Amino acid sequence: MPPAAPKRQRRKEARPAEIMSAALHLFSERGFATTRLEDVAEAAGVSKATIYLYFASKDDLFKAIVREVASPRIEEIEAFIDGFDGTAIDLLRGLYVHASAIARSPELRPIIKIVLTEIGNFPEIAIFYRNEIAFRGLRNIARIIERGIASGEFHPCDGIATAQSIIFPLLMNALATQVFGAAPELDPDRFLPNHLEFVLRGLAANKET
Repeated sequence: MPPAAPKRQRRKEARPAEIMSAALHLFSERGFATTRLEDVAEAAGVSKATIYLYFASKDDLFKAIVREVASPRIEEIEAFIDGFDGTAIDLLRGLYVHASAIARSPELRPIIKIVLTEIGNFPEIAIFYRNEIAFRGLRNIARIIERGIASGEFHPCDGIATAQSIIFPLLMNALATQVFGAAPELDPDRFLPNHLEFVLRGLAANKET
């Protein structure tokens, strides 16, 4: 049997993840503004002083959650786009497969809720999320649109503006699911394929896609 010290070491290494998990739950349930670090410490089973060993502030804690949960998804999408050799239409369809996984993520939906409902009141982390996640996502979708325009699959349009038309309904579906709970009316399996076909028809160069 291993000595006690390695067990304590594993516990210490697990603390940041436990703190972030507790914080995300409280931020989503109680609101970012009203949740105190004392509340997070109690939920995580640690002292407030322990939180400060890993995170300088509540803002820093939220940024760490975003880096842990959301940033890898953006990187995964960027790698998928960079390595895709097919048509822009198939690439956009593939992107919706990723969107379907995101829509079901129990960690990402609370982040979307927090960002859309509260972070506007916290300029520093709003700018952080905008630069780290939101604008990167828009630019990635715009890259697909511009690729389709160049190949003649999509009609000429403003890539960034069109990307907003694509991504905002996806965010609202995820937010509605987080706020109202799972329901047939909000089922991503119904919404995402329908939205994709709506988008492809709007983008089609010959309007027959």
